[in-house]
Amino acid sequence: MVPPNPEPVPCTGTGRDTAAPIPVATLTSQDLAEATEDAAHEEGRSDNVCKRFLRWVLSFAVPGLGMYSEAYFVFAIGNLKPIFKALYPECWVTFQTCSPNLSDSINYSQISGIIAGQLIIGFLADRLGRRAGSILTASIMLLFGILITASSGSNSGNLFIMFTVVQALFGVGLGGEFPVASASANERAEQTKHLQNKRGETVVLVFSMQGWGNLFNTMIILACMAGFGQYAPPYSPYALEVTWRLSYALGLPPLLFIFYYRVFRLRESTVWRQKRESLKLMGRDAQWTPRKTRLLLRHYWHRLVGTSLSWFVWDFAYYGNKLFQSTFIEVIHPGAGLLAVLEWTLLNSGVALVGLYCAAFTIDKTWMGRKRMQAMGFWWMCVLFLACAGAYHKLLEPANLPVFQFLYYFSSFWGQFGPNATTWLLPAETIPTEARSMCHGIAAAVGKVGALLAGVVFSLVDDRSKFWISGVCSAAGVLLTFLLVPNLTGLDLKEGDKRWLAIVDGKADEYTGPAIAAKHLSLLERTVYRHQARYVSPLMEMVQAPGGEKAAGGPPGMA
Repeated sequence: MVPPNPEPVPCTGTGRDTAAPIPVATLTSQDLAEATEDAAHEEGRSDNVCKRFLRWVLSFAVPGLGMYSEAYFVFAIGNLKPIFKALYPECWVTFQTCSPNLSDSINYSQISGIIAGQLIIGFLADRLGRRAGSILTASIMLLFGILITASSGSNSGNLFIMFTVVQALFGVGLGGEFPVASASANERAEQTKHLQNKRGETVVLVFSMQGWGNLFNTMIILACMAGFGQYAPPYSPYALEVTWRLSYALGLPPLLFIFYYRVFRLRESTVWRQKRESLKLMGRDAQWTPRKTRLLLRHYWHRLVGTSLSWFVWDFAYYGNKLFQSTFIEVIHPGAGLLAVLEWTLLNSGVALVGLYCAAFTIDKTWMGRKRMQAMGFWWMCVLFLACAGAYHKLLEPANLPVFQFLYYFSSFWGQFGPNATTWLLPAETIPTEARSMCHGIAAAVGKVGALLAGVVFSLVDDRSKFWISGVCSAAGVLLTFLLVPNLTGLDLKEGDKRWLAIVDGKADEYTGPAIAAKHLSLLERTVYRHQARYVSPLMEMVQAPGGEKAAGGPPGMA
């Protein structure tokens, strides 16, 4: 099956015959490979249910293995802290060989490495390509994942010095996975015919592998503890050391597969390649320049700020909960031992995973969409955390502990069926291809600054205050979503690229396509630009002809 040549990308107008087309490259073997994927999808409809299900799982499991590894290694710290305290009391309890700030240092170093990776690799993936960025992240994670597992020293203090440094370097690879995986998943949906109306689902399903990483890490630690019979104190030092090292070692095979697949099987993003070729054929520099930075900030600052701050408040609440998850579990399950804490953590991971799949299967529905889902998730988290904080002492009474447990686990569900899915999707959707990975990395890095601050703040306050803080952050997320986040449900990403090509060509005000329609603008954009003559309100969009020029119109200078 050979598809027709790609549709020319207009740099101005609404895409009618009067628009000046931008020539694009002719078909390559990679374009034919994408067409083959669509053809295989059509032919696969006649396969039995099991084959179709397996093909569907692999379609997001393989691209999502990087996010699986991210969650597996990042959240392992929270799961292993109780084991470290029992195995190395001279380091984690009495502080004879380690600083009292060791636990915080591990968290800070890992998150700092993640921030560096998000910014550096996010930028490089826009310049060198998605494939190069993917290989770079896989290489870093594989190398330093091995070193995490093999961490050693003359005493426990030296062991954790090595552990902390290697965690930071491993974090660079983890951080790069965020922008590369999200940009690649968005572009795969854009370039694959049968996925174009399922972009949100495609991206969130890739992201859902993060939930599996968290779940499997907890399951493996739990299985090791049970296998060694470590149900209650006193615990065997040998069993505990094998448990934490084996848990990391079992995270290495997926990293090895990722490295192999990306080096030998992964193809470059067709969308990324074609947009660079379009710029060259326009006579414009395909490299990033200070002029493009100014244009990006002028036309997209509101979306970058909105997605970044939403991610900031989400990560403040989310990573604060994850880094101190064992503390929260001990609050709602008093007297729980190591094995019991892991069992309840496993339940929490399972609940969160259900939330992610609910997000994936509803995010492209017109009655839900990205913006409504994010606001709804933040709202429920706010209500549930504030309820936990307000009735904290009452909920700690033995008769009320089941209610406390339900509120905490229900908040995990809404966190995933909401901001955890949308904050990963939106930064890549709202920015054109040429700067997609870089801006996603910036938004993700701002989010991780929130996680970094959460590690500091949560270590300084009591347990009740942690719930208050998480509730307030969630309330802030609701406000930020309504004010600064656009709803791009149903918008073809090609329109965003047409708009960007017009901006780069110095003809920003000549674009009047759906990328700047009022329904795809944030509340801030609508409020600031409603006085513009070419602005079309949402009500007018509903009553005017869907194919008309006015129905597609919007404020000049916006994207």
